[in-house]
Amino acid sequence: MSDDMVIHFASNSSNQSDQSLPTKIAKLEARMVGKASSTSTSQATSWSAPAKFGLGPGPADNVAELAVSSDSDDDDDNGREFLIQANTQKRRKLEDDNSSTSFEHVETAADTAKKIVDNTDTSKVGSDVNRRKQSRVKGQTNSGRGRGSRVSDQTKSPAVSVSNGQLENSYQKDGLPKEQIGHDRQTVFEEEITSLRAKVVALEEELKKSRQEASDYQHQCQQLEKELKDLKDYEQQTKAKRTKIISELLISVSKAERQEARMKVRQESLRLGNVGVIRAGTIISEAWEDGQALKDLNAQLRNLLETKEAIERQRKLLKKRQPDKSDGGDVEGGLQEEDSLIQDEIYKSRLASIKREEDVIMRERDRYELEKGRLIREMKRIRDEDGSRFNNFQILNHRYALLNLLGKGGFSEVYKAFDLVDHRYVACKLHGLNAQWSEEKKQSYIRHAIREYNIHKTLVHHHIVRLWDIFEIDQNTFCTILEYCSGKDLDAVLKATPVLPEREARIIIVQIFQGLVYLNKKSQKIIHYDLKPGNVLFDEFGIAKVTDFGLSKIVEDDVGSQGMELTSQGAGTYWYLPPECFELSKTPLISSKVDVWSAGILFYQMLFGKRPFGHDQSQERILREDTIIKARKVEFPTRPAVSNEAKEFIRRCLTYNQADRPDVLCIAQDPYLTYTKK
Repeated sequence: MSDDMVIHFASNSSNQSDQSLPTKIAKLEARMVGKASSTSTSQATSWSAPAKFGLGPGPADNVAELAVSSDSDDDDDNGREFLIQANTQKRRKLEDDNSSTSFEHVETAADTAKKIVDNTDTSKVGSDVNRRKQSRVKGQTNSGRGRGSRVSDQTKSPAVSVSNGQLENSYQKDGLPKEQIGHDRQTVFEEEITSLRAKVVALEEELKKSRQEASDYQHQCQQLEKELKDLKDYEQQTKAKRTKIISELLISVSKAERQEARMKVRQESLRLGNVGVIRAGTIISEAWEDGQALKDLNAQLRNLLETKEAIERQRKLLKKRQPDKSDGGDVEGGLQEEDSLIQDEIYKSRLASIKREEDVIMRERDRYELEKGRLIREMKRIRDEDGSRFNNFQILNHRYALLNLLGKGGFSEVYKAFDLVDHRYVACKLHGLNAQWSEEKKQSYIRHAIREYNIHKTLVHHHIVRLWDIFEIDQNTFCTILEYCSGKDLDAVLKATPVLPEREARIIIVQIFQGLVYLNKKSQKIIHYDLKPGNVLFDEFGIAKVTDFGLSKIVEDDVGSQGMELTSQGAGTYWYLPPECFELSKTPLISSKVDVWSAGILFYQMLFGKRPFGHDQSQERILREDTIIKARKVEFPTRPAVSNEAKEFIRRCLTYNQADRPDVLCIAQDPYLTYTKK
């Protein structure tokens, strides 16, 4: 044991009055020398103690461990225990002061870091700082705990039981004084705090930038919302103005068209004729009076007829004046005969000329008759338009602007209209219920119209007129919106040109069958049942479209091969219905073969200018005389000439026996309806 330690122990125990101090010191020296080997062992053990508490090896830890191992065997000596305990208390006080100073630095740095972390809401950084703080504080607390330790558990710094001189020598031996260690730890904390502060500053900058961007975005959103609202308001204003302008333009155009149509009718009436009123007592009736053009043509025909009759009389007189060959000489008789022959040839030539003039006048008259028919239809349309309650350019359903009347049927009117939403022309079919009808009949008519709408609205095909909309106008009127076809219907075409070339008639019937095939390939087959010239429309490009599904029949899935029962017997247009529809002994069974028969009648009428059965008969007479039931064979006129393929196709369509007649899908495979590149 060194002299310095002895002096140190003596100085620490100077306040004691024990007279056996030298003896105790001697024993302590002997014990310290005797325990040298154990002290080296304790030093070796002390190097592993800091690792247990998460601290690296250091001189202070070695000295502390050595002090613990040395003091553990002195329980039997009171004086020695007193000296070591007093020295320990003094050293503990010194180390407590150092430890409290270090902990003040550590706690100050930790509090600062915690405040910074709390302000920036970065929980991850705070957790890292807390873990570092806990590991360092834990490493500083009670590193000297071990077997036989006399140091209190409440000590916050590494516990050492050796003298201050030994502790200082240990620090100096390793070259790391306590101030340097505390300074290094403080430097580490300061560097961490500086790094955290830099991160906080960067995060604050990013947060400020993000808030500024969010504010800018919010401002832009508010501005865009305001602009969108302004655009919507402007759109509403411009929409109303646009609708008003379009309506006014359409109305002005329609008014001009109405005025032009009426002026043209007045002009044509002077040329072609007009309806006159005839009074017979108290009875007033209307009769047609020909115009000046027809009067002139009729006058020319009468003049030609009179001239023709006069020439015929002269020819007869010439024959009577022919001399008898036996009365005169041969020369004189020969001259008279020659003169008679020449005169007769003159008469024949004049008659031939009159015949040609008569043909020209007749063709001109036929043309005038066609024009007269168009004039009569136009006059009827104008009269119906003037009498309609929808002739004041109303806008229906806030969308459809009514323009001019296209035609009128039994219970409906069809107006040309303009869709102010989709900006297209449409046909408005106005269904009017008779106020005199019973409520039951009105409901029946409405059910019928709704049924037609439900059938028609599902049909989308380029050879079928589209149905766009349906709505109610008032208690007795509703409207259906249909595709507008600017061309004529087939009925108007045939009235203007009764006979069509086979090439034109063929392409029309092909288009009709394409629409019929579509109806029969749907999941629920549809029978049109009312196929006639008036129900075939043409658009501006000449494409044929089938319309009017008011009498259509939906073929249910459970219907057999013979067809479905005809529940509306008596409806339809009789010239175009097959014989089975006139069966009175039982309820007829119908199928798509009804439409095949009707198409055959249409094709025949286009080729020959008349219907094959009951052309000049009324529907009442057809029903009374069983005209269609007796139509077992179709006859073809010699003029105009048509191909044998066309005649054979018509025969197949007009097969009398329903069982032998092909249906729509079968007849559509006929070669005559197929176009192949030649």
